[in-house]
Amino acid sequence: MKRILLMSLGSRGDMEPFLALGQTLIKNGHQVGFCMPKQFQSLAQTVASDFYPQDKSFLDLVHGPDIRKIIGQVDSKWSRLWTLLRLMKKTKTVQEQMILDQEAAVKAFLPDKIIFHIKCIYPVIWGLHFRKKVAMLSPIPALLHPIDNIPHVAFGRPRFPFWNRMTYAVALYALVNKSILGYGKSFLKKYNIHLSSRQLKAFYLQQLAVTYTVSPQLFERPAAWPPQAQCNPFLLRESKRNYTPPDDLQHFLKTYPNPVYVGFGSMVNAQPKTIAADVIAVCEGLHQPLILNASWGGLEPPDSLPEWAFVVTDVPFDYLFPKVAVVIHHGGAGTTHAALAHQTPQAIIPHIADQYFWNRQIQSKGLGCYGFPIKKWSQKRFETLLQKLLSFSLNEPIIDIKKNPTL
Repeated sequence: MKRILLMSLGSRGDMEPFLALGQTLIKNGHQVGFCMPKQFQSLAQTVASDFYPQDKSFLDLVHGPDIRKIIGQVDSKWSRLWTLLRLMKKTKTVQEQMILDQEAAVKAFLPDKIIFHIKCIYPVIWGLHFRKKVAMLSPIPALLHPIDNIPHVAFGRPRFPFWNRMTYAVALYALVNKSILGYGKSFLKKYNIHLSSRQLKAFYLQQLAVTYTVSPQLFERPAAWPPQAQCNPFLLRESKRNYTPPDDLQHFLKTYPNPVYVGFGSMVNAQPKTIAADVIAVCEGLHQPLILNASWGGLEPPDSLPEWAFVVTDVPFDYLFPKVAVVIHHGGAGTTHAALAHQTPQAIIPHIADQYFWNRQIQSKGLGCYGFPIKKWSQKRFETLLQKLLSFSLNEPIIDIKKNPTL
């Protein structure tokens, strides 16, 4: 039995692969601890009791109005750029606290091994300087090791191979110099730790064991990758076993089987009320029942809804997705794989970063329809997308709300 500390930083989607891995490790007899933002303590402790919080300020910053403005592409580009510049100083302070929290977790749990998210800084120092055993877990393959035909997720659509490969070098430079040697500067100085940019780059690309959790239906491991970079199937946590669906949701699904699902997870946009109204109007015009996931506010439905529409805010996908006809979502890795696992046709309306990558993969692998970016939203575009996606349905015939005898 080993003591394994699972360390992640980010939003809910960044936690789920680690929670799923924790379930598997516990089943295999290992002792697992979690180090995550404090907001996820109750969630993580449904898997393992050992929890070490990272200060809530990181997630507060991510979900604060400034970041939401940038993600939602609110106001002009210049306004968003100015907001980003103002955030840089605040981000540095928050990241320095995260390093201290991660160090405290390691000292308290005394792990044999750390498996960490790429946003975490301390495990890199622990692994490289202190010669401890660490590994990285990522649900996004286009992140660290170059791929000829796919650029790094931060660089948009694919171009020619030289450009695609160069984007990984630029991203690695930023990771090493901005994150480890930037945010970690005070910590390294405090302990008189000397790490060079060259050391760190070699560590990430030649020494660090990295597991990319991605379905082979969506991505195949490049033969040119080094042996320490591997791909395993995506980890989906068993969530529904701890979930009791409310009576009104059960009644809705019984009355309106195979509804359309639309949800944007933790993403936000510039017009959440308009988008929700457009979705409802399109589903009414196409006679399709609807489940809207309001979640973090990317969709703001009206107070009064037709009987054939239902709003959820937090429901396990392994409970819901087998019961819906199609899934339209923001393109998080977890949502993408959850829909895939239940053979539910999907379309992605990407907001940022890796969501554009998943959008391309879903189309190229014939698993759904190619979606449009959120910034190009229109009711007509959504209607066209939904009409195409409904033709992919693998479920029973979709109920027509105008023919439902209960209305």
